[in-house]
Amino acid sequence: MPTLPADEIRQKVSAIYISAGATQREADIVADLLVESNLLGHDSHGVIRVPQYVRGLEEGNIKSGAETVIDRETAATAVINGNWGFGHVTASDAMQIAIQKAKEASIGVVTVHNCHHVARLGAFPAMAAEEGLVGLITNNGHGSDKALAPWGGMGRVLPANCLAAAFPSDNDWPVAVDLTVAVAAGGKMRVAANRGEKVLMGAVVDKAGRPSDDPEQYVSLGGALAPFGGPVGHKGSALAIAIDILSGALSPAGCTQENPPVTGNALFIQVINIEAFQPLDTFRAEVGKFVDYVKATPTAEGFDEVLIPGERSYRTKQERLVNGIPVEDATWDQVEALAARLL
Repeated sequence: MPTLPADEIRQKVSAIYISAGATQREADIVADLLVESNLLGHDSHGVIRVPQYVRGLEEGNIKSGAETVIDRETAATAVINGNWGFGHVTASDAMQIAIQKAKEASIGVVTVHNCHHVARLGAFPAMAAEEGLVGLITNNGHGSDKALAPWGGMGRVLPANCLAAAFPSDNDWPVAVDLTVAVAAGGKMRVAANRGEKVLMGAVVDKAGRPSDDPEQYVSLGGALAPFGGPVGHKGSALAIAIDILSGALSPAGCTQENPPVTGNALFIQVINIEAFQPLDTFRAEVGKFVDYVKATPTAEGFDEVLIPGERSYRTKQERLVNGIPVEDATWDQVEALAARLL
């Protein structure tokens, strides 16, 4: 498994996308976000996705040079059309629109449709937190992208819908929540399959609905992801349905359906201007004090410390910036094959 500097990966990925037909801006945004996911330890949404987006360009599903357009808006809201450009670019543009609205109207809420896959959802609320705002985002599969068996059912019926949020604090990293309603994301199944590893028992179900620890049940054998919660998996399933409605029904994309015409992401984004409620320094200090309180909890057997959402990713990034990013052989072989063909 090679371990490579972030800049080397970023430059190669950007060059691949430019050669595949992306604009410089698109290539840089996508490469930055994919490598950032690897730096943070979210390898399921990093460079393992490079072939997916090259294929999207070559098959015409991703429209290079597409403009992000506001279909309708008020002072605090907007409905945004990505025109099937790179999802990373559409989501970045949409978050910036929501940020600007929050700065001017105290809150910014936007929905997004005609948006390709955006990869790691947590990248976008972090943009708001960096500017001293609270960011929140949810997604569905634009009516499609089915991966999850609902509680009590079998087969791929729902997407592995996601929710991410980021909150500024007086620590070096924001409190950052980024979760899927599945036990683990489909990308993690592909990473495990590439590494020849097993996954948590029950993270996937086979096509008959039986729990499994074999990622290939999801990747190639017709199985599905399972909602989180184990014996109370109805909670993960319920959250999947709520997120689907929030992301889809407020957007022209709609909720997940039996025969969807397209696949992609529909998004719900909310940005909150903290200064409308509390001085930013007061908010940061309160969050920092809360973090210290939680981290002071005595640890249970088998644990060295209590971690706050976003903390492990921050530490992983610091380590990988120094020592490089490990990339599984199968993934890097795919990237190198694309480079040999396109560059």
